[in-house]
Amino acid sequence: MIVKERTIPIRIQKNEALLRRIPENHWKRAEIASDLAKRWAGFRGEQALDFPLSKLPEKDYMIFHGIRLSNGKHFFQIDTLILTSFFALILEVKNYSGRLYFDPLLDQLIQTNSNGEIKGYANPIEQARQQWTELRKWLNKRNISIPIDFLIIISKPSTIIQTAPGNMKMMQKVLHVQFLLKEIEKIRLSYKNEILTPKELKKICRILLKEYKEEIFDVLPFYNISKSEITTGALCEKCQSTSPMERHYGTWFCPKCKSKDKNAHILAVNDYFLLNNNSPISNSQFRDFLHLSSASIAKKLLISMDLPFKGQLKGRVYFPKGKTSSPPS
Repeated sequence: MIVKERTIPIRIQKNEALLRRIPENHWKRAEIASDLAKRWAGFRGEQALDFPLSKLPEKDYMIFHGIRLSNGKHFFQIDTLILTSFFALILEVKNYSGRLYFDPLLDQLIQTNSNGEIKGYANPIEQARQQWTELRKWLNKRNISIPIDFLIIISKPSTIIQTAPGNMKMMQKVLHVQFLLKEIEKIRLSYKNEILTPKELKKICRILLKEYKEEIFDVLPFYNISKSEITTGALCEKCQSTSPMERHYGTWFCPKCKSKDKNAHILAVNDYFLLNNNSPISNSQFRDFLHLSSASIAKKLLISMDLPFKGQLKGRVYFPKGKTSSPPS
C-alpha cells in the first residue's frame, strides 16, 4: 500500500519556475538547466520502482516515497521506505547509465559513459548506510525496534555494474530494478518473526506522515538571483514567450502568438509562491505581479483559485494550497 505518494521534488518545481521567468541569455540559465536535467533524471529513476512495487501485496507492505525526517538538528531523506511487520527496507535509487565501478579502496562510485567520459560520485552504499543509521536513531527515539535493511537500485537495466573481487559481498546490496521483487521476497523470508502487530504498523505509518517535513529550498538566493531579474506577469504556455499576456474581457491574451488562456494566472501565482519560498500574496502583490489595475478583478481571480487565506479586507493574504502560515526562516 502506498502511504506517501511520489511527488515531483520541490527543487524541480522551483527550477522550472525560475527558468520560465529569467531571460534566455541570463548568466545563470545554463547552470539552472543543468541542475534541472540531473534532478529530472533522478526522479525518473525513482519512478522506475513504481511498477515492481505495485506487485507487492498491499496489506503487507507500506510504501513511503521521498520521506524526509529529522533527528533534531539535521534532516535525512530516503528515496523509498518500505515498512512491514517483519522489517523496514530503505531503497536508494540511482539512474546512472554506462559502466559503474564500485571502488572499495577509495570508497567511491566511478561511472564511465558510452562516450568514454569518466565521473566520480560518493559511494551510494555508504549513503544508504548513513540513512540506515539515521532511521535507526529516529525509530529508537520513539521506542520502535525493527530490523532495517537497505538496497541500492540501479534503474537502467543496461547499466553495467562492476567491483573488485574482494568486494562482492557488499555488492549483494546493489541490483538492477528488474530484480527488486525477487530480492524483497528473499529479505522477507530471512525474517521469521513478526515484530509489529497490524495496529502498531498503522501507528508507525501515522507517525511517519505526521513527522514528514517538506524540503525548504529558497531558489533565488541559492542561484544568487535577485527578484528584480524575474519576469512578472501571466506567461503564455503555448509559445512560452517571456512577454506578459494581457487581460481582455475575462481572459488572458498573448500579444505574440495571439492565443487565449482563461487560467494563465494560476501558473503565474504558482510561480510566485515557488520563487518567494511560499510567502503569502496580498491583493496588491497579486496585481503587481499580474500587471492588473483592478483590485476587484484581482480579488475575483484569487477567490476563484480557492486558496487558503488569513485576514480580512485589505489585510487579507493568500497562501499556497496546503499552507496556512509563512515557512520557517
